[in-house]
Amino acid sequence: MMTSLGFQASSLRPYLTTTDEVQHTFRKLHNMGYRDVQLQWIDPAVPLAFTAEALRETGLTCIATQEDFTIVRNNLDDYITMNRLWESDSLCVSTIPRELMTPDGIVEFCDAMGQMAETLDEHGIALTFHPLWFNYEYINGIRAIDIVMERLPQVGLTICMYHTVRGGEDPVALLERYQGRVNICHFKDSALSTEGKEYLVPLGQGRIDWLPIFEACHRTGVRWGLVEQENWQKDAFDCARESLDYLTKSGITSAHL
Repeated sequence: MMTSLGFQASSLRPYLTTTDEVQHTFRKLHNMGYRDVQLQWIDPAVPLAFTAEALRETGLTCIATQEDFTIVRNNLDDYITMNRLWESDSLCVSTIPRELMTPDGIVEFCDAMGQMAETLDEHGIALTFHPLWFNYEYINGIRAIDIVMERLPQVGLTICMYHTVRGGEDPVALLERYQGRVNICHFKDSALSTEGKEYLVPLGQGRIDWLPIFEACHRTGVRWGLVEQENWQKDAFDCARESLDYLTKSGITSAHL
């Protein structure tokens, strides 16, 4: 299976605060060449039904939604409604909260995720887990991410390559270890300033060695590679376009082409 490109809308949070902005942002993404998006951080003031209509009008497909663990756990019915309206069959829950990064906390996290997965399955929605960099830390000699994946075989894994590298894990080894459970990867790159401060950059302009990762995504059957960049040193939409250009030149193209 060839990995197809898409866009994680959290990258453009400041441009998703009103109905007009959502419509305009979706249209700009479509005009660039994006067709598939993961939706997150659209302002709650924007009605869910409006976003659904904006997706249809601009020719974008919502392949998944995403939000932090605590928010989803406290508002699961709202996220079920969201996914159904936006015709998404996948909900990504990110982050083991810091306060649960303990032996007992991991058990609590997994129990809650298991219950969410069961409820979502009744509505035809798959649950995936998105670890942040500190979720790669060890608990009793085992990385927290690996504890979660072992305890929750019914839950998929959404990997952000930036967080994987920052967490000290080899992204290619991680893809191979969880082959068949990774449907979405977030492609996010970073660089260091002369003062040693980290900042995000378009793909291929930072420190991550992407070509082995792209090859591993193709080889292990990752369906979607989503561009993600939540802060910028220049125009955010220019960054989205440059990342798209880099992906297409590297052999990852839209599933719609």
